Amino acid sequence: MVLNIFFRNSYYCYFNLILKEIIHGGYLTALGAPALVLTTSIITKSDINLPLLVISYLIPLIIYSYDYMSDLDKDVETNSDRYEHLHKKKKYYPLIMIFYIILLIALLIIFSNYKLVLFIILITLGGFLYATVFKGLTKKIPIFKNIYTVLTWSLGGTLFVPLQFSLTLSLPFIIVFLFINMKGMINAIFFDLKDSLNDSKEGLKTLPVILGKKNAIKLLHFLNLVSFIPLIIAVILKIIPMITISLILFFFYSFYYLNKAEKYIDEDIWVKLGSIADFEFIFWPVVLMISLQIFNLHYAI
Repeated sequence: MVLNIFFRNSYYCYFNLILKEIIHGGYLTALGAPALVLTTSIITKSDINLPLLVISYLIPLIIYSYDYMSDLDKDVETNSDRYEHLHKKKKYYPLIMIFYIILLIALLIIFSNYKLVLFIILITLGGFLYATVFKGLTKKIPIFKNIYTVLTWSLGGTLFVPLQFSLTLSLPFIIVFLFINMKGMINAIFFDLKDSLNDSKEGLKTLPVILGKKNAIKLLHFLNLVSFIPLIIAVILKIIPMITISLILFFFYSFYYLNKAEKYIDEDIWVKLGSIADFEFIFWPVVLMISLQIFNLHYAI
């Protein structure tokens, strides 16, 4: 009986440690990048392969890992659970980063072309430059952090496919870019809501600092509505496939967590809302693939 309890507790500890590593190590958040690449591939009816998805996953994982460790001291106040977990593995961090980078380089050499490699070098360098050099510009330029980070995500999510397969940057890619950019802006500003007090102390000109939390949320509701207009018009004009309409589900998805944030602006629910906001991008290709199967089944019948 005692042994059973011991082993049960041991399994629970290991499971809890793995879960914390997945959450706080950036592994879940980094899934957003391959999800955007896959979404672009589905909407534009372009080719995709597993190595490209893994490459798109490793890049944000490297950047997030670096960013989390760089801002570790700030997490003491804003995210104590993440601080405690990452602080324990701080001594292993250089080895982890070396492994990520070696794996990324190997995949690029074997599976990629020079256009994509050059693009990846630029956006990865941009990510490190923001964490080390450009971050201070948010004190001078309003919402600079949001524009910079979202533009990086949008370009990565949209251009990986055409660069890898040497495709023309056609109108469907531009429409997908606009959609990703607007929805990404909602996500980025949403996370600034939680950190608005610290950002204000540091003199960072984020939208919640400038407008206040409630007005910032109202603006995000408006942006959530506007973000779907390019998709709807493009579907009507038959520029992108009909299944893209299924993404309108995420208007209600974003509306839910924005509405909750407005009601519980100072509550612990922020931790759950943050996870919900990040998971949205991961669900995009899932919904599109389900819609595609339903669409194909309907016409097969």
